[in-house]
Amino acid sequence: MRLRIGSVPYLNAKPLVDWFHSAGCDADVEITYAVPSELARMLRQDALDVANVSSFEALRVPGLALVPNISISATGPVKSVRLFSRVPMDSIRSVALDTSSLTSTALTRILLHESFGLTPCYEHHPPHLDEMLSSCDAGLIIGDLKLFDLHPGTTVYDLGQGWHDLTGLPFVYAAWLAREDRASAEMVEILTAAKAWGTARLDELAHTWSLKLDLPLPRCQDYFFNVMQYDLTPAHLEGLRLFQQKCHAHALIDTLLPLHFLT
Repeated sequence: MRLRIGSVPYLNAKPLVDWFHSAGCDADVEITYAVPSELARMLRQDALDVANVSSFEALRVPGLALVPNISISATGPVKSVRLFSRVPMDSIRSVALDTSSLTSTALTRILLHESFGLTPCYEHHPPHLDEMLSSCDAGLIIGDLKLFDLHPGTTVYDLGQGWHDLTGLPFVYAAWLAREDRASAEMVEILTAAKAWGTARLDELAHTWSLKLDLPLPRCQDYFFNVMQYDLTPAHLEGLRLFQQKCHAHALIDTLLPLHFLT
């Protein structure tokens, strides 16, 4: 039976999914690209079997299981999940949250409260920075590696660095989440093979996507080799479980669901 796969369209996911578009792929799959919030909806509605989606979904939706040993993570600066502010960080009173995001929206709330003592007003907004900053003090943008040349005076807060400063742990932004009623050993084998293919070709993928996305090659290489992490180690799981505890403490999730893993 064809495996229905969903993935975010961002650069960080390419090493996990580009095998499916290669000549050497023999897996019977159908792949859909969408932003995290849309993938989560499709997974809940049984339009997908498995999705490379926000880790936040694993914390709030029963019936989902993590595919082992694969994630989209970083330890320290992540460079593609950032809060842009037109005022000093400790003066933020309103924040526009990227409607594409789930995990980073929750992380923003946690970090602003725990690291800066802030409880600003939040509103959801399409990811257009100028529009966000015209109505709010700050805006959360995910996935955009072009936002490096900013207006003078703009403060940039990297959420990955903020999490590491607060906890000393990696942060798991996304993982393969499978519907437990669709899970299989074959699914794990296919996704593991895709990861092995992609992580063995990081430099090749950096060249390919720097051209396709009109990004400087050194930025793509740095992102793949020095920023992104694609494993799900005990340290990553410790960071994910701490994120779950903090989400619960901040009333962002109702219960502490056990994390399930496919075997």
